[in-house]
Amino acid sequence: MAHAMSRASASLFAQHLPNLPLKESADGFGFSYRPSESGLEVTAQRGDEKAKGVIEWVLGAGVQGETPIVRVGETLFESRVSYYTRPRQFGITIGQPPGKSANATSALGVKQSKRDATSCLMCHSTQVSKDLEPQVPGVQCERCHAGSAEHTVGKGSVINPGKLSAAKQLEVCGTCHRLTPPVDDAQLENVRFQPLRLEKSRCFIASGKLACTTCHPAHQDAKRNEPEFYNQKCIACHSLHHTDERKDGNCIACHMPVVQLHPALKFTDHYIRVLSLKSKL
Repeated sequence: MAHAMSRASASLFAQHLPNLPLKESADGFGFSYRPSESGLEVTAQRGDEKAKGVIEWVLGAGVQGETPIVRVGETLFESRVSYYTRPRQFGITIGQPPGKSANATSALGVKQSKRDATSCLMCHSTQVSKDLEPQVPGVQCERCHAGSAEHTVGKGSVINPGKLSAAKQLEVCGTCHRLTPPVDDAQLENVRFQPLRLEKSRCFIASGKLACTTCHPAHQDAKRNEPEFYNQKCIACHSLHHTDERKDGNCIACHMPVVQLHPALKFTDHYIRVLSLKSKL
């Protein structure tokens, strides 16, 4: 989380830009980038029609991918182009429509209202100024442990989310990882939002103690491709677990399946449940 935002020049997005311009499908807009004093200057162009913006910050820790924020004057746009880490490819940002853009400005990305931009930046940084300039990029101690700045100089106490109830802890994590769907409860994209999905689970509702930190140590990255680690978390509560008919010894793969949202993006669905072949979200 400390690397959830980076300067454009230090981002994977900038480091992997090809020599040739990127391009939308068919006869869409092309995108060219060049270094500037602020970071990267981006130009969206098709024929004589073009629009320019500046990328100062790039969002994402780089595990799944990175998406720039494009500034045009005082307006911020979610870049239409993202970098996806696993396939090492650039592509249309998830959630934005495929195909060609209607005009050069829309090719730069989706315009963000001040409210949306503030919400977006505050989930990837610790402090943002009134003019939406990140003051402390990345999620640092103060973002989750209110009072830590004062505490380091011997003043006051620190809030520790690890000591909160499971429900309260979910609210803290859900501030950024989301407790409410962007559209409605039927959207496949909701699998990205772990707290939203977890709170549907019988394990969460009935136990009253299943918290985010039950399975994810707060100051470590999620353990990927380590099924035995998570098996032990499941067995800690389900001491009489059933026979594994698939014989692969992986609780998560069966009860929290991976969902491929995009050719380059997949997420573990945190709605824990018994799945059948006909199961839906």
